[in-house]
Amino acid sequence: MARKFNSWRQLQTVLYVAECGSYRAAASALGITSSTVARHIDSISEEIGQPIFLPFENRWELTDVGRELLSIAEKTELSLGIMLQNVENTDGFSGAVRLSTLSFVSSQYLSKSLATWRSENPNAGLSIEETDDARAVERGEADVALRLTRPDSPGISRFKVANCRFGIFTPNGGDPSQWISYAMSLADLPEVQLASTHFGCEPVLRLESLSAIINASLASRMSCIVPTCLALDHPELKPVLQDGVHVSVNRELWFLFYETRKNDLAINAARDWVKSVFPSPNACLCGRCSGIES
Repeated sequence: MARKFNSWRQLQTVLYVAECGSYRAAASALGITSSTVARHIDSISEEIGQPIFLPFENRWELTDVGRELLSIAEKTELSLGIMLQNVENTDGFSGAVRLSTLSFVSSQYLSKSLATWRSENPNAGLSIEETDDARAVERGEADVALRLTRPDSPGISRFKVANCRFGIFTPNGGDPSQWISYAMSLADLPEVQLASTHFGCEPVLRLESLSAIINASLASRMSCIVPTCLALDHPELKPVLQDGVHVSVNRELWFLFYETRKNDLAINAARDWVKSVFPSPNACLCGRCSGIES
């Protein structure tokens, strides 16, 4: 009787266990449970009639038949990647993408580039959720995310999209000793920590969005810390200097997705579009701010 495997997912599990050395690490990278990894491996071993992994010290090592299977899995992965790339290049993407990002990234940059998305993906849907939640991808609530924090979660791939410098600004004739900050839940952000150290006191006001903070700063004449590219749109906001240098901190915008979906057409479509939105990974989001290239 011919032997068969139930899915590519099982062969992919072999790849990850061989690379990671443990079921737990492979499960984390794949975004599944350790019991599912074990079930995949046991199913293939039962189908072949021989074990493909054996325990050795603190890791799982491939048997001879396991190494043969690994070679097949690697060739299959390569062939699938080429096939998906060809499909992408010829037919275009016609599915849907769920993207999670910060509200100002969506309103100031992504929303203004939707014509490009529609032109490149005329048959595709796009849903953008504006949220500060950094784990939308990990929980399966988004296909991709744009975040100002470099992720270190197992199984999450990323690439840098742009820089984003946050600086302290005061309106003309404003109060340089009083300031406006974000919600208490965001108190650990580098820019908030910088402002707390600079002012040496608690903020007078806390607001949820950057646009609200800027509007409140202009209305109250109190200082604020916001992205320099947003402050450029408000000439009355003047940078606060210390020893002749703007008090500021650089953040980085990262594109996140699950490593297991690196050949997914939805991920590729979102990646190509996002790269077209921002000028360079080493420049500011807006491409206008100077002095932050890294």
